[in-house]
Amino acid sequence: MKQLLVTTMLLLGIAATAQPSVEYVGGERPTTRDYTRIVCKTEPGATATVNGTAAHVYKTGCFGAQVALAEGDNNIVVEATKDGRTTSKTVTVTRTAKGDAKPADTPVMRDVLFTVETLPGAFLQYGNGTDRLGGSKMGYIDEGIALKVVGDYANLYKVQLSSQRFAYVQKENVKPSDATVKQVNTGSISYSDKGKYDRVTVSLPCRLPYHAWTQIDPTTICVDIFGAMNNSNWISQHGTLGMVDYVDFSQVDSDVFRVVIKLKKKYAWGYEVRYQGNYLTIDVKHTPSLNLKDLTIGLDAGHGGSAPGAIGHSGLTESTINLQLVNLVKQQLEAKGAKVVLSRSDDSSISMTERKRVFKDAGVDIMFAIHNNSGGSPFEPQGSSTYYKHITNRALAATMLKHLLGCGHKDAGLTGNFNFSLNMPTEYPNALLEVLYMSSLPDEEMLCDPAHCKKIASAIVAGLEDYLNQVKQEK
Repeated sequence: MKQLLVTTMLLLGIAATAQPSVEYVGGERPTTRDYTRIVCKTEPGATATVNGTAAHVYKTGCFGAQVALAEGDNNIVVEATKDGRTTSKTVTVTRTAKGDAKPADTPVMRDVLFTVETLPGAFLQYGNGTDRLGGSKMGYIDEGIALKVVGDYANLYKVQLSSQRFAYVQKENVKPSDATVKQVNTGSISYSDKGKYDRVTVSLPCRLPYHAWTQIDPTTICVDIFGAMNNSNWISQHGTLGMVDYVDFSQVDSDVFRVVIKLKKKYAWGYEVRYQGNYLTIDVKHTPSLNLKDLTIGLDAGHGGSAPGAIGHSGLTESTINLQLVNLVKQQLEAKGAKVVLSRSDDSSISMTERKRVFKDAGVDIMFAIHNNSGGSPFEPQGSSTYYKHITNRALAATMLKHLLGCGHKDAGLTGNFNFSLNMPTEYPNALLEVLYMSSLPDEEMLCDPAHCKKIASAIVAGLEDYLNQVKQEK
């Protein structure tokens, strides 16, 4: 026993005085810039220097500095010290000369002329541009709609919606068709209360492409039907409606028919446009109960499985912290009596289509997608931001941002018309929350702190309650 105790003490002594580790985890190698931002990782509690200058070591063990570079190879000496022992590591960063950028190949538009028919999941784009979120979407449309193709551009078809309007559609979302694209006359228009929603119905002889969007001040839903000519000589209202104040229509172009739905309330709670046979229906959801215990709330933990998202310098993955935050929010909401629906509850790869299907099938009243961002200097706080696509969701996103900033986060902004897939649904209010930046050492330190994560979750719940109170005050 005495020998075991001595051996244990010796082992503890060796462990206590072991060399601290130093690992290079971030920075550009090589780079054409005249500086690099080098990030390393050691053990929490150590001190560190970069080229002899003290660097702050975060609770995650990460540290770093911005270092000026000369042309050619630059040797950067990194040191970490703990318990009187120091480990040095030399990182070589090469600054190369700026070369002439090779212009990217630009796809060529080819003129073609044939007809296609939309498949499930089809959507229209305004143009042929793209970025990491894809081309800017006009909105999703039903299957079985004939479109006149007038151009072929990479993975897109250019389609003619009316004499003056064009759009683009993904080739994978359509199939060849023998249908004839033609102009038709509109039929009867009516609207009535269906219980949980008001329904507006436009009778047509065939399915036509459409574009729906919202406006505020006053809150309005507009639907343009392409290829339609006004032959509707009256609008029938049946009974008192819950959400719709009135419906009007106009011929805004020779072959574009516009339906305008003015709402009674400032806050919209979603709508769905779809065909039932050849009847185009617009279902406008009534304001639900504004008590948490009566609501179904969708929570999406971004990324997962084969898509880990951003990876912090400490090794923390975005998919992991997103799910942790979602579970904390879920616990707090359920404690208040709310029903919570998750798009994923483990580290699974879930497509955007599947996530939207989960929320739609569950009939959620409101949805938040929870992510963490990446970019900017690793040595500065980057903060919180929120995002919305449809203007009627702006107040929700703004309220959520206000409460995230109450956690002491830097303001990274409120972004509208955001082309993110989970911001596209119109059936329920939604917002994307980019809580903090994985790439920022001070932000990552907060995400690695369980107490701060609980504070974030509480802010998200408080933001939702604040929004519900805003709606209540309107009533």
